[in-house]
Amino acid sequence: MSGESAFSGADLRRLAGAVGDARSAWTASASSLLEQVGPGGDALSLTEQHCVFDHCAVLLFPRTLDSGLRHLEQQGLAPLPTVPSTVVRGRLSERYGLDPAKCRVHITRLRPELPDGRHHASVEVFLLPRDEAAFDGRIEESEAAHGFEQHTAFVCGRPSAPVLESLVTAWRTEAGLLWEGGGYNPHEGPQGSTVMYFVRDHTWPARRRRFELHCAGDLRKFTTHIPRDTEAVRHAYTAWRRTEHVAHL
Repeated sequence: MSGESAFSGADLRRLAGAVGDARSAWTASASSLLEQVGPGGDALSLTEQHCVFDHCAVLLFPRTLDSGLRHLEQQGLAPLPTVPSTVVRGRLSERYGLDPAKCRVHITRLRPELPDGRHHASVEVFLLPRDEAAFDGRIEESEAAHGFEQHTAFVCGRPSAPVLESLVTAWRTEAGLLWEGGGYNPHEGPQGSTVMYFVRDHTWPARRRRFELHCAGDLRKFTTHIPRDTEAVRHAYTAWRRTEHVAHL
């Protein structure tokens, strides 16, 4: 990577892919977004009835935070002000044995132009600058190869307990999604926001591997009662690494 370049070539390709996915997702069906194996079913119908696509996400490694944001501005992607990401910081720290206090990850939202001419904050970008103390080339290589932080996110407009129970059950049983847990952010929106995390079972052949379900309000009473698929999630991430290793032989 050139000393004057904000991002590596691999980062630029993944950024372009995320922006392209976001633009096409607004006119895509639930079937193509979920990539469910087999036709019909409650997972698709419930997603179409109660959810809308919100964003897709990618983790990038700019030379510095300022240079990365400047590049995004110059590309006309209108990045929103950054905020710290405690969730991604925690996952990276656990994945690579980092000191969380030295692993500063930033989040911005990009607002690319959609097919209908509107601009929407439909690309979430996590930024771990290369000048951070926690940065290591092995992290960049692994994340670029596996895309562990890439995800597709939906918003559930009316997240009642019966709707969520049916939707989450259908995602887990019909769409091959494993429950990673949930979190509540009291600072997002007037009621705060609950996010539910899912990862694709590695036995399901699909490109999209991670999903999020966003809901307004504090829904921890619901999320804390769903048993985590801890062992299956671990196997899924391990399988991704094996698949990528074989693909590069």
